[in-house]
Amino acid sequence: MTKIHFPENFPVPDEFLIELGRATALWGTLEKTVDHTINYLSGLEPHDHWRVAVLTAHSNFKQKVDIIDTLCSELQKQYPNLSSYRETTKLVRSSQKKRNHFFHNGIGFDEETGKVMTSSLSARGTFKTQVRDVNISELREFAGKIHESLLSLHGLITGKYYPPVWE
Repeated sequence: MTKIHFPENFPVPDEFLIELGRATALWGTLEKTVDHTINYLSGLEPHDHWRVAVLTAHSNFKQKVDIIDTLCSELQKQYPNLSSYRETTKLVRSSQKKRNHFFHNGIGFDEETGKVMTSSLSARGTFKTQVRDVNISELREFAGKIHESLLSLHGLITGKYYPPVWE
């Protein structure tokens, strides 16, 4: 096998790649946490959690968050700690919107201007393209939003709320 060596700052400056990597690692954890939250809220015994795993494996992320919304809405009378579920799912949806932008669009670096840019294309009704600058703080905020989503889901289910790692 050929040894692959990427040049420094390829395809964008390394500081951007670090933040994209951080967001990717956190996102994977958020996806699994959403699945575990559905398992927990389902009320099934642990030996039957495989049934929920089958359903979540065949559901997209938006559907999973909708499932959490519905389960919490129905269960909050019985479990008052779930009353803050709307704030939690709003935060998770906001993270998803940012994820869609950064993980499903092109990203590149213009050496002449020194700017990192994302490019997107959509065709829902009309054909739209967009190229926009991205700064490192925006990527850090995105990773931070995912982290806050994780903390909020944890708090919703366990009743234990923790501050973000930067506090």
